Amino acid sequence: MSVPEPLFSLNNLSVKRGAEPVLTNVSLTIDRGQCWAIVGPIGSGKTTLVQVLAGQLPAMRDQLPQRTQATLVSFREESHQFSYTRHFYQQRYQATLVDNQDGKPALTVRGYLAAVWSDEALALVQRMGIEPLLDVEFLKLSNGQTRKARIAKVLLQHPAMLLLDNPFVGLDARFRAELIEWLGELVQAGQPLMLVADETALPAFVTHVVKLDKGQVAWIGPRTEFVPAVINGSDWVVPALQTPPQPADFTDAFRLTDVTVRYGDKKLLDAVNWTVRAGERWALLGHNGAGKSILLSVLYGDHPQAYANQVYVFDHRRGKPGTSIWDVKRRIGFVSPELHLYFPRHLTARQVGLTGLTDTLVVPARVSAEAQHDLGTLLRYFGVDHLANRAFGTLSTGEQRLTLLIRALLKNAAMLILDEPFQALDARQVVLARNLLDSLPHKTIVFVTHDPAELPASINHRVDICNGQLSEPSHIVT
Repeated sequence: MSVPEPLFSLNNLSVKRGAEPVLTNVSLTIDRGQCWAIVGPIGSGKTTLVQVLAGQLPAMRDQLPQRTQATLVSFREESHQFSYTRHFYQQRYQATLVDNQDGKPALTVRGYLAAVWSDEALALVQRMGIEPLLDVEFLKLSNGQTRKARIAKVLLQHPAMLLLDNPFVGLDARFRAELIEWLGELVQAGQPLMLVADETALPAFVTHVVKLDKGQVAWIGPRTEFVPAVINGSDWVVPALQTPPQPADFTDAFRLTDVTVRYGDKKLLDAVNWTVRAGERWALLGHNGAGKSILLSVLYGDHPQAYANQVYVFDHRRGKPGTSIWDVKRRIGFVSPELHLYFPRHLTARQVGLTGLTDTLVVPARVSAEAQHDLGTLLRYFGVDHLANRAFGTLSTGEQRLTLLIRALLKNAAMLILDEPFQALDARQVVLARNLLDSLPHKTIVFVTHDPAELPASINHRVDICNGQLSEPSHIVT
């Protein structure tokens, strides 16, 4: 009988961020041949735990007596190669392939991977579906494409231990299934792996589960004995906002006629025609790199090529004299994975929410009593009011994402553009958010997702995008 070989041993591990305890007395032993999933609600300490295992956060020797060299792939790329803090949000849409950064050529995917090109490396890149992106700037990748590139880079390094923080978030259904299959093959071949995951969708290769709640171990054991929590939010009371809803003083929120966006010879949007009328609620679906984010950047006014096309926003031609981009933004509550990546990390959660009133990354000098009330109401509704004075950068990925969703809702805008708004949220938060969105009357909504199961019940129109082209619109029957 073989003796288990421990890769990690944690003994009453406790971690604080500032004065706030994040993990308390966590004990865990990870043996070679096991594959662990870390699950739990947002803010439970999942990301902090993998950061400790990766050596990114300190731990006392007696609390972590056994440690294996581990590499972590997290939500946000911050390295000597690329940092979002050196760029601004709209730069992704304004950049061209010849742009320089700090006097140096812009980083391409090929440069980011920094691979010694072998048959093995080429096969990996092809399997990840990023071979066509090798000479594209890293800055210009979609959220899903960025995650593919980051996972590929780590796999090319043959890590002794691989830690993945929510690896399936932002990936379309097809590639998610392919990645699950591939990771399963790696685990079967002996690759040590631990991942933060959704407890309701654990991959088959997971052998053990540790569930955290409020920084403590709530459950631990074999995956075969783990039972996911059941969420029933049918009787939860949805809060009423004091800020009056903005009137829908328009007939068409958007009207696009033969809209084409290109970089050189490559078309990112190809003769797109789409009309979103006041009060309609649309789902926009498409695979990674299909053109969803580019299309939204045209609608929201962040893409300069919007002005060279027939784009009507709130019944006015984009770029027409007398119209302002701020007149557009003030009517829209907006959230996206890209906005998340570029958002300032020094602001408190409360300040981040309030920036939704300025449609910028700047906190307003004056805030109405109604907005102050609504911010507190929304924070309490989602159960994160205790985070109000915490710095955005110290929050978990899910807590950050929830804060940005609250930011989009705060001004009670006439329209919501929600690009994958439920990324990294736990099941309870998703139900709360869906219930709230369904309760908002007369609001125009464009909801972007990879998963139709995420859609609020009130979404009743659907359009798909593939290779920059839109499908025929359809009605969703509920």
